[in-house]
Amino acid sequence: MSGAWAKTGRAVLTPEGGIAVPYTNGTGAPSVKGSVVRITGPASVGLAAQGVPDCIGVVYEDGIAAGAQVLVVVSGVADVLFVAGTTAGHLARTFVAADGNFEAGKAVSEAFPAPPFDTDKHFCEIGHVVTTIGAAGLAKVNLHFN
Repeated sequence: MSGAWAKTGRAVLTPEGGIAVPYTNGTGAPSVKGSVVRITGPASVGLAAQGVPDCIGVVYEDGIAAGAQVLVVVSGVADVLFVAGTTAGHLARTFVAADGNFEAGKAVSEAFPAPPFDTDKHFCEIGHVVTTIGAAGLAKVNLHFN
């Protein structure tokens, strides 16, 4: 798929099984596939922030200019950019304030957390990891946002 799909203003079913919708790339840089994003303005998305559980989707396309329309997967299966390796069956989440390895727009693969951070991490959950990878990079996630 190319950026031309985003210009239709319609939802797109991706080959991976995700539902993607167009938003304005408000990251300030060309899009990076798999980046976790949140609403930062009217129909605009920016990268996920640490300790803020407000993610709405995952960037579908690489290289879409800042200010242009980019497809964002909001449901279903998507490739998500992780800060480190993943394990199938783990939850995928953004970063809580206590995490030391934060990178904007990236996710963490983690076994189900235990107290006292389980509630905070639950609200940062973006889905469940479907594929295992050995190092930082893209892994498939069945998305859902808490």
